[in-house]
Amino acid sequence: MKEVFLINTNYKNFQNEYDVNGDMATISLLKKNGEKVSAIIDTSDIDKVKQCGAWFAEWNKDLNSYVVENISSTKRNKQGKPLKQSLQSIVLDVNPKAPIKHKNGDTLDNRKANLEIVERNLKNDYEIVDESTVAILLKDKYGKVVSKALISKEDLSNVVTDTYSWVLHKTNDDLSVIANTPSGRIHLDKLIMNPSEEEKVHHINLNPLDNRRNNLENVKL
Repeated sequence: MKEVFLINTNYKNFQNEYDVNGDMATISLLKKNGEKVSAIIDTSDIDKVKQCGAWFAEWNKDLNSYVVENISSTKRNKQGKPLKQSLQSIVLDVNPKAPIKHKNGDTLDNRKANLEIVERNLKNDYEIVDESTVAILLKDKYGKVVSKALISKEDLSNVVTDTYSWVLHKTNDDLSVIANTPSGRIHLDKLIMNPSEEEKVHHINLNPLDNRRNNLENVKL
């Protein structure tokens, strides 16, 4: 027997209305402040969306926009709390944590044709800055460029490969550029400078995103 959770938050329990117009359906939702908004899905997805219960609009700071979410009455997360799931994950039938991109930028448009699962381990795109410098584009889990890392042009073939997918990593106030691989976490500056076990890589201008060779030096620990 499944355990059922009751969520007593008004806007999260709002009874959604569905308006069908051909192959597109509009869902009425509430924001936390009580304001009504609308989301759209394919008409063919109405039944499975309705089965999940009430949907609401929640602000997502990573996307800087509202997304459509639901709190499951039967599923729980690892902490034993009711599972929060997104409309786009239900539409695509994927894990709630799967990063999904809205192609047209409208996070309330959850028609299948507008949704795309973001591959996290893709080779980085890059830009040529000048004759000796390349900027590696660092993306978040949604595929949005959040920063750039500079490298020397001579290191391009070793840095931008199918082996590495470079991302911006934050630990407290410290920034670094890393790639997670089957062999473990790789730091961009270490890949370039190959320090010994008794050394660490120092960024001369103290900018951890500047990994050009003239800004890096190996120093004793």
